Amino acid sequence: RNVDDDGQCPAGQLCLDPMTNDSAILDSLFESLQGGNDTVPFEYKKCCYGYTIDLLEKLAEDMNFDFDLYIVGDGKYGAFKSGHWSGLVGDLLSGAAHMAVTSFSINTARSQVIDFTSPFFSTSLGILVRSKDTAAPIGAFMWPLHWTMWLGIFVSLHVTAIFLTLYEWKSPFGMTPNGRNRSKVFSFSSALNVCYAILFGRTAAIKTPKCWTGRFL
Repeated sequence: RNVDDDGQCPAGQLCLDPMTNDSAILDSLFESLQGGNDTVPFEYKKCCYGYTIDLLEKLAEDMNFDFDLYIVGDGKYGAFKSGHWSGLVGDLLSGAAHMAVTSFSINTARSQVIDFTSPFFSTSLGILVRSKDTAAPIGAFMWPLHWTMWLGIFVSLHVTAIFLTLYEWKSPFGMTPNGRNRSKVFSFSSALNVCYAILFGRTAAIKTPKCWTGRFL
């Protein structure tokens, strides 16, 4: 944000944008700005404002220190290229700046050369990709589990159905032709219907076992 006609900031803090990271030039500009003879070019003067500036002002008030603000010369956050750091990280390592105040992302490379404060603001990033036009194969529902797990499920399901049928037929209270003259018969297919309905969590018109052993199983 640009300053007003008087070179003052109606909001925020006055900062410089000299487009350089030379500490000698920066020191001379700030000395001229603080002295009685202000020779800083008007186009260098900017207004810095926002959440981090408000936080810096509060820290300066609580910890009793003064600060001068400038915008990093290359306008970059900092990357390691050609054997040296650019941007904010480079200014910190060279001593041109003592502190970087901005929304600065933390990564491993930067953490090895500079110290970060505790994170005070977090953001969530999402990556959008184009969906595939191809239809999912018929066996896509089996992808979440390994084939050995599916084999174990179906084997145990059929073994359970076999024992459920045997318990029902051996019980005098079961749905068998000899069980109290019942007209309905609980067969192996009936047991499979019960097991599959329980497995997939679906209700259906099925024959339920009558003996207590089968119901417990």
